[in-house]
Amino acid sequence: MSRFLPAACVVAVLAVFAAGCSSGGNHEAATATTASAKTSAACKLSAAQRRTVAVASADIRQLRRIQAPVQSFSQRGAPHQEELTGKFLLDLGSSKLPVNVFSRLLHQAKVATRLCGDCGSSLETEEPVLGTRSGLTSGQSC
Repeated sequence: MSRFLPAACVVAVLAVFAAGCSSGGNHEAATATTASAKTSAACKLSAAQRRTVAVASADIRQLRRIQAPVQSFSQRGAPHQEELTGKFLLDLGSSKLPVNVFSRLLHQAKVATRLCGDCGSSLETEEPVLGTRSGLTSGQSC
């Protein structure tokens, strides 16, 4: 009986495989379903939200320009880097952004201030991940 067990498993696997491949017409439906899932509706931001994203992006560009000549890590960062990080946080909080847009901008700012210890700490405190997991924020995204 144990000699026939592996052969029975092979036959069962082939039967399942053949059943899945026999319906050639369903492949187009499956392809259309995955294609429609990839092209989800674009996120619609209000005018105030688009303005917030534009101003925050400009702040990130300025942070990158300040960070460019810096070669080593320091707790205080380059001159005016902490002030600009604070301005970025104020600009980012000026309107309620979807979580994914907010997180993306915050991540870009963290990369732009990676050599400033205080800047990174202040940006880390605004991270929305723990709040959305515990249900403290709305967690809306695009």
